[in-house]
Amino acid sequence: MQKTCRFLCPTSIGNKKQKRCCDAQMKKMQDFFIKSQNSQVHFFCALVLMCGLSLAVQAIISLPWGGMVAASCRWDCFWYQDIVQNGYAVLPRLYDDFRPAQASWAFFPLYPLLTILTQKLLHLGSSAAGLLINILLWPLLIVLCWVDLSLRKVEVNKIYFALFFIIYPFNIWYYAQYSEAIYGVLLMAAVVFLRKDRPGATSLLCAFMAAARPTGFIMGACLAAWSLFYGTENPAAPNGSSVRNRVTNSLLILASSGAGLSVYVLYLFHIMGDGFAFAHVEVAWGKEFHFFVYNIIHSFALRGHLSSIYCIAIIFTLWKMYRPGWGLNLLLSGVTAVLSMSAGLVSIERYFFGNPLVIQFLAYVVLSQRAPVRLGILGVLAILRIAASFVWYSNSGWLL
Repeated sequence: MQKTCRFLCPTSIGNKKQKRCCDAQMKKMQDFFIKSQNSQVHFFCALVLMCGLSLAVQAIISLPWGGMVAASCRWDCFWYQDIVQNGYAVLPRLYDDFRPAQASWAFFPLYPLLTILTQKLLHLGSSAAGLLINILLWPLLIVLCWVDLSLRKVEVNKIYFALFFIIYPFNIWYYAQYSEAIYGVLLMAAVVFLRKDRPGATSLLCAFMAAARPTGFIMGACLAAWSLFYGTENPAAPNGSSVRNRVTNSLLILASSGAGLSVYVLYLFHIMGDGFAFAHVEVAWGKEFHFFVYNIIHSFALRGHLSSIYCIAIIFTLWKMYRPGWGLNLLLSGVTAVLSMSAGLVSIERYFFGNPLVIQFLAYVVLSQRAPVRLGILGVLAILRIAASFVWYSNSGWLL
């Protein structure tokens, strides 16, 4: 305590002055975080500060693996970097023992395009540019998740909410060269604009989302269906939108999502003659479409397989999410879970528990607990987050 106070108030002399110094500094910090509950500027500053501290911890942990840029580039990062540097291949890797018959077609183009743009604008390496995009988008994603809660009149502590996102173990892909951040931002922005009854903005976001991830088009279709049957949840929007407007808005969202996907389909057809090669090449990763129940039963037959634990956790989470006010979130999360488990259970923890809608719900559940329970859970999550960093940097198959 005294050392901390000497650092904060180096001119202090004596225990009484040091104590007054500490009390004053603590009071300032408390006032700052209290103000962040009501002030958007204070909340943004606090969020940037917490994200900066998190990055500093990540940078220290990554030192044995060559620094954060090199250490964070694991698994699918190879494919994104290959697209950035060489473009999409015409043929799969037929003479690669480590990646037999695999190809970059499974990875959608929006994130690599943003990486190329960032690389050229800032004169960075491709790996550094890809990581920078996710670092910058991560605070924006947290803000969008908070806005979604506020539009539904769900009240939680802002600082604890941001802290949960930052120490959440399955956010590791947002600190790596993956498309999680751009997809998450587009998804949450589309949800927010849909709740605000802004079909034009929602449609545009869905078009980009369909170009970001394979599930982007399906999410756009779900948003279109929700808009048709339930309309907006914005209290400020006029009540009783006509059926004609609902149908028009839904078709616009669906058509925009289809347009975003079609651009990539047409491009693949142009370069190698198979517009749906992104789906066909998944077989090289052992992903074949089966009804998700079949894959779950199969995972339980494999003793000690981690995916069976994830399946139980996914089903339990969706069951808990079935509550008033969470209908759209449940729809999007449930469809994501069904699609992911039907395509195979590889990386199922990433697709579901790394989804911002799921992180948002888990944050709400944890922050709704009594203070001792809440603080205990946050402490455990912080430890698991550090462990997840070591697992990821070690290139372990526990996180893919």
